[in-house]
Amino acid sequence: MYKVILYLSVVILISFIIWVGVESLPVKVSLAIIGLTFLPKIRKKLYKPLLVIRKGKVAFYASLLFTFLLLIFDIKTVITGSSTDFIFSIFVFSSCLLGNIIYGIPVSLLADLVTTNVRKYRVYLSFLVHIGFGLLSFFFLGPLMVLAAFMAIFFFLIDEFLRKREGNSILFEI
Repeated sequence: MYKVILYLSVVILISFIIWVGVESLPVKVSLAIIGLTFLPKIRKKLYKPLLVIRKGKVAFYASLLFTFLLLIFDIKTVITGSSTDFIFSIFVFSSCLLGNIIYGIPVSLLADLVTTNVRKYRVYLSFLVHIGFGLLSFFFLGPLMVLAAFMAIFFFLIDEFLRKREGNSILFEI
């Protein structure tokens, strides 16, 4: 079921980009890198059920944390408690969750695959991959890239926390 959701979300994203008519080369390159994760040989290595479930949890927790921090830093929302701000926070949460599912999970799985054989500097290299793809989102988010970079940092930190808590029981066989 999770593969169907991932396939469907990527197809919807690519269809939307084609429909809108984005012809930027960096966008095509980043989508091609993410699209490579769905090739059968790579997919068998990346999309292990327990690993995808953990990444799904990470995507949910990172979106929740980002929305919570956005509400905390907006003191007016806490004081007035207006309903439009709650609707805005639901929109922010759903946008973050969609971005994490479509962009964050494949990037994080790719970072895990790249750092499989690295022991000493695995955390640093994984952080560089996460933040690198977060900064690469500049080409389709523009100035909102800063928010995507923060989301990449949250995704990385929560993923490392869950990895330590659950142990390294899920490894790639290359």
